[in-house]
Amino acid sequence: MRTFGSKPTARARRLAAALALALVAAGCGAMPPQAPLRQAQKLNSATGGIAFACGQAFQLTEFGGEHGPGLAALDAKAAQSAHKLRRVAARNPSWIYQGETVAEIAAAGARKLRGCGLHGAAHVLTR
Repeated sequence: MRTFGSKPTARARRLAAALALALVAAGCGAMPPQAPLRQAQKLNSATGGIAFACGQAFQLTEFGGEHGPGLAALDAKAAQSAHKLRRVAARNPSWIYQGETVAEIAAAGARKLRGCGLHGAAHVLTR
């Protein structure tokens, strides 16, 4: 019997280490249906790219004049982010990321892209 102040046995130390390792391992990674870390990072990058492109498009079209070439460049850049989002959605549209399913995020991204005039990128998400 172990008393207060006595040293733990080697078996008790191994058991404690195994328990600590199990607790650490259980805390690693997203719990289903959360998007796994690598996919969540891609979603973060894709949604950030879409938001940035839309912000740039709104600034570009704020004033009169020819916007075609500038919008085309932004549309192409936003399409890269849309493709990234679409690839994650194709893997598992029911994954949860920041409280929404990936399918909902893709649909919202398409609406946002259409709303800011980046229709080519929006089409990537609606195919």
